[in-house]
Amino acid sequence: MAIVAMSFLALDAIVDVNSSVIAKRIELAQASIADAAMSQHQLASAVQACAHRDQQQPTAVERF
Repeated sequence: MAIVAMSFLALDAIVDVNSSVIAKRIELAQASIADAAMSQHQLASAVQACAHRDQQQPTAVERF
């Protein structure tokens, strides 16, 4: 009976460790996805600002 109990406790400890590892991996994946989304948003904003700036500046022909 003691061997069964010790085996159960060992298995329970392994499952707990695996759960925490999985939880950390999920957190890392979520952070990575959030970073990628923020980078994509910043890039889109920069492109939009650049395009807007180009539309407002007169060309060399229009200046004269």
